[in-house]
Amino acid sequence: MINPINQMLVSVIVTTKNEEKNITNCLRSVKNSINPTNSTNPTNLEVEIIVVDNNSTDNTVKIARRFTDKVYNKGPERSAQRNYGVKKAKGKYILYLDADMILSENVIKECINKCENEDYVALYIPEKIIGRDFWIKVRDFERSFYNATCIDAIRFIRRDKFLEIGGFDESLTGPEDWDFDRRIRE
Repeated sequence: MINPINQMLVSVIVTTKNEEKNITNCLRSVKNSINPTNSTNPTNLEVEIIVVDNNSTDNTVKIARRFTDKVYNKGPERSAQRNYGVKKAKGKYILYLDADMILSENVIKECINKCENEDYVALYIPEKIIGRDFWIKVRDFERSFYNATCIDAIRFIRRDKFLEIGGFDESLTGPEDWDFDRRIRE
């Protein structure tokens, strides 16, 4: 049975630390992915934005509060921040982002459609590195080779499955995404 999206809540968890230069674009892209500016048929999809900061000393928290009242402080690393965000989340699905990421329009809706209609519990979202510098283009080219491979990691997941596997291993720093991906595959 196909599930309608119009009554779906997705929790978007954004981890931050001194990201005042990036956080506005990230959070604006989350808002735009819900009701794209060029859409003639906006969805009733609901998104709760949860920002979990790690003791920023810049204006990250102040900027984040313009987009959501769910701004928390937790450290010491991304794994603890993400797990904490999921504890605060109420959505059926979790999308976790780093503050320097930008979503394309409709990506959340597309993820829900895929999960609800094709019985996925988690999805990769291909990443593209944006910029004009030569080395940024090289990095983006390199990144294109490992989208949805063992080097990549899922970003969109059913909350119940996240909790079932115990979330991110907080003893890991660096390979926590790969460990999480491996455990969700199992």
